[in-house]
Formats: sequence, structure tokens, C-alpha cells
Amino acid sequence: MPELPAAARPSAVPRRRALLLGAAAGAAPGLAPGTARSASRRAARSVDGRRVAVIGAGVGGLTVAHELAERGFAVAVYERRAVPGGKARSLYVPHTGTGGRRDLPGEHGHRGVFGFYHNLPDTLRRIPLPGGQSVHSRLTPVRWVELARVTGRPDLPVPVDRWVPSSLSDVNLLISSLAGLLQEGVRLPPWEALFFAKQAVMLLTSCTERRFGQWEYVRWWDFIRADGMSEDYQKFLGGGVQLLQALRAPVASTRTCGQGMESILYDLAGRGSDTGGPFDRVFDAPTSEAWLDPWAAHLRALGVRFAFGRSVERLDLRGGRIASATARTVYGTTERIDADWFVVALPADRAVRLWNPALRSADPRLAAMDGLRHTWCSGIQYYLREQAPGIRGHVVHVDSPWKLASIAQSRVWSAPFARTWGDGRVRESLSVVISEWETPGILYGKPARRCTRAEVAREVWAQMKAHLADHAPLDDALLETWYLDEAITEDGSGGLRDDDPFLMNTAGSWDLRPEATTAVPNLFLAADHVRTYSNIDFASMETANEAGRRAAGAILAAAGGTGGGGGAEVRTFRGYEAPEFAAARALDRQRWRQGLRHVLDIG
Repeated sequence: MPELPAAARPSAVPRRRALLLGAAAGAAPGLAPGTARSASRRAARSVDGRRVAVIGAGVGGLTVAHELAERGFAVAVYERRAVPGGKARSLYVPHTGTGGRRDLPGEHGHRGVFGFYHNLPDTLRRIPLPGGQSVHSRLTPVRWVELARVTGRPDLPVPVDRWVPSSLSDVNLLISSLAGLLQEGVRLPPWEALFFAKQAVMLLTSCTERRFGQWEYVRWWDFIRADGMSEDYQKFLGGGVQLLQALRAPVASTRTCGQGMESILYDLAGRGSDTGGPFDRVFDAPTSEAWLDPWAAHLRALGVRFAFGRSVERLDLRGGRIASATARTVYGTTERIDADWFVVALPADRAVRLWNPALRSADPRLAAMDGLRHTWCSGIQYYLREQAPGIRGHVVHVDSPWKLASIAQSRVWSAPFARTWGDGRVRESLSVVISEWETPGILYGKPARRCTRAEVAREVWAQMKAHLADHAPLDDALLETWYLDEAITEDGSGGLRDDDPFLMNTAGSWDLRPEATTAVPNLFLAADHVRTYSNIDFASMETANEAGRRAAGAILAAAGGTGGGGGAEVRTFRGYEAPEFAAARALDRQRWRQGLRHVLDIG
């Protein structure tokens, strides 16, 4: 293939992050490196018993800070990066903005706010914007998901408005309707479509006890019997169409995959969606600009203090409680963090590094987190000189060995791209998620993690071109530059390392996940690996938000009330449950207690 333009080069501290880091220090002198007072010392002046240290400024950590600050707690948030948001943050190409324009933006992943989310949308409505609106108003619908195929295979544009039958009361009709959709839409053989539809309805009508006691331990791939099915069945239903990143079909539990399928089906049937809204929504600007920066500003207005560039390295357990924590700054110095309550809002792979022998002994559930598995799921941006041709909504590249999904950001961002970001020449950010890093590609015959960054860029571009050649061809001449997620770095031996792996909800992993509370009475957890019960519980922004709410509610209860500022208990919002299935689930509960199979579990 033609040589791609050189990548935009990352720097140690991109300009936007350096400005934010400096602004944080300037706005709060106690956060500046080398000063005598740290954020924890300032927090110590607050009402006794109401000091909270939140470790991690991802969605879970910011949610905890939001809920507790509204209730009068003195909250300090410690974050190793220079910006808030964790994996939800936008990526910016350093030093690419000129003439008053901002640096070129990109996204880490899909950043979809699905209609079946309920906890996160409530938070978005409570983040004010100038003019009286809220961040929730920055959501814009995505009307299409295109299932693109390689040349010679028909593409499948899918409108994501209501297309599932609204009536769910007749199980036989539902099975035949789902089978018909799969047969006509995806062109599966009739018997494969009918079998999958039957399995899907079996999940919809399974009781909670069976879901956790049986389906949690069965891999989705085995449940749908993908090994004996056609290639298209395996690709469309067995994980090739990777819309929900935590649900990897070959290893994911049937319970969590079924939960995702159920939520999507209810959404598409117009059941229980957030404000009756569309199934798929994204922000109308880079996520950091539309959501995370206004959120951080609102939290500061509530009194939350941010300490960026702080990596917490140790939790000190004394007398059965966390007495303090120790953070290392970007300058190599250490700071002591004092608080009454500590919230670890870090991804599971980073949280376990804080579980020293004393903590593991105090709460064995923390040690169980060692068994959680992670995968790679990162984004690459292609910056084009013209708007991407013919691409609308999310595009799933079905036949891609690296399970690519892309979106042309200029189609959903409201600001004119060339006048807002970059140097005026770039008019498009084509954002691509790479979900599979272990399968050889089509150019070099190597898995993504064994490529260089430049090889990844060429390989992804080639795989996309192969899928879009028939109707929306990508012209090499349009490409100005590319930027791979800064968390993906070269390891010096011809491969890559990932600083931001993604939690997988593997079969049986529910047993390894902790609660928001721990056996240490002043230690709480808030991230997407934490067990949640109100809505979905697979790794997502919605799960992280609910986990943050649960941690905040537990602190509120442990502190003996509503905090210094008053306020109600912390709410969580339940997902939708179809009343038509209540009788079938009650019957299945009886059968489960009798040791019997589900009535549809007949091969």
C-alpha cells in the first residue's frame, strides 16, 4: 500500500494537559509541587469526619466526588494524568492547533451513551452549562450502524430507530420475529437464525437465580454453539460485531452477553430508554470538551479539589482502617494524603497494585481481583483533508481480523472542524476502535500487539479500505496524518505495550468482582469492575457511574447521615424489565429450585 503520512508525534506533556495541570496548581496553591501544604492538608481544615480522598478521576471517581460534594463533604481527587476522565477522556494531538484553533482531537473508543443507560444520564443532567442547559443537551443521536463487509459481500446498513416488535407477550411470535430479522437482515440460514432466536428468548425468560447460577459460568460462544455454525453466524453473533467492548464472545459469560443483548432489544423496541431517546447517542463535540471539562468545572464550584499528576502508590492500614495514602508527583516527590474516607476509583489492573499483604488479609475479596482478565481496546485517529465520503454513524467492519469499528466525527460534532481544530487543513477525524490485538492482520501477517505503531496505522487503514471500497472508498491522498492512542507504546522488542487495558467480563468473573464497600470500614471502590445491581453490570461508563453512586451512598451511611451540606440519599436507577416475561421467569424460578432445566433448553 502507499506509505502513510507520518504520525503526529506525542510529547511528554501535551499542551492542553500542561495548561490544565498548571491551571489546577494555579487555582489551588496547595496543589503546586514543592509547597508545604498538600491537597490533603487543606482538606484537613474541613468539617471533622467529612474528608474524602478519591484516587482516580475516571467516571467512577468523578461520580463519587459529585455525589459527596453536593452533600457537603470535603473531597480531593488524585489523578496520575493531567486531565480528568480516565478512559473516557478525549485524546489531543500535541501542538497541532494554530491560529487560535484547538489541538486536533480524537476519542479513545465508541463513546456511545446508549438509551439503556439510566444512571449516567442523570449525572449528565446535573452538570450545568452556560445558558441554563446541561451536558445532557450535548448528546446527539446516531441514526445508523453500518455493518460493512469486504468487497463482494453485501453491506448491511441498520437504522437504529425502533425496529424490534413492540409486543413481547407471545414467546413463539418473538422467536419467529427475531429469527426472521436474522434470516432476512444478516442472511443467516433459517435453522441457524431460529436456533439463536430460541436461545435469546431462553435468556430473556430466565430467572435471576439461573442467570447467576448457570449462565454466568457458560461462555457465550458455547451457549450459541458457534463452533458448529456458519462463518457469518460466528461473525455477526459470536463477537465479530463488537459494539460492547467488555463482551468478548469467545470468553465472555452468557449472563453478561445476554444482559447486553436484552438491553439493546428493549431499547430497539422502545422500552425503557432514557427519556424515550434513541438507542445510540454520542456527544456533539470531543468528549472532554462537551462533558468532562464542564464536569470538572462544576465539581470545582462545589468545592472539589483536584490534584493532577499524582500516582497513589501506597495505602497505609493501621488499626483496621486506612490511616493515610502516599502519592508520587510527576516531579518524583512524594506526598502524604490524609482523609477520613478513601475511595479507590482505579481500573482493576491498577487497583490491585495497591492491595498490599495487610489489605489482602483484611479483605480477601480484594485479592480475588487478581483473577480478573483484561484485553486491549484502543483508538486510532485518521485526520483527513476532506470529510469522509458516504460514512454515516458507526461503521462495524465485520470481516476485519482486528474487529474495527469507526465513526466520522465531523458528522456528529456541531462545530465546523477546520475552523475549530488543527491548522485549518484537516476537515475530518475518522476515529477507529481496535478491539482485537491477537489475530494476524492482512498486511504484515502479525497481530496488532506485535506490530510497531506505524504498522498498526497502515494495517488499520488497509482493513478499513477493504470494507469501504464498494460504496465509500478511502483515498490515500485525503490522509493528512494519524494518531494512535498514547497508551499504546513500543516495548523495544518489536512489539507494543498497553498502559490502559480494558476489563473483560469473562465467564465466572462475577465471583472475582468486589463490592463498592470493603471489609476495611473507611475504604470504598468505584470503577467498572465493581459489582452493580440496579442496571447493567458489564464494564462500561454506566457501570462506573453506578459504582460511584454506590460508593458515595456507602460513605454517606457510614458517616452517619447526609453530610455537612444536607441532601438526600444517593439514588441508583434500575434498568427496564419487561412485564410480559414475569410469569415465564417465575416458572423458571420454580424449575431452578427443583434442579430442572429451562423449558427452552432442549438442544
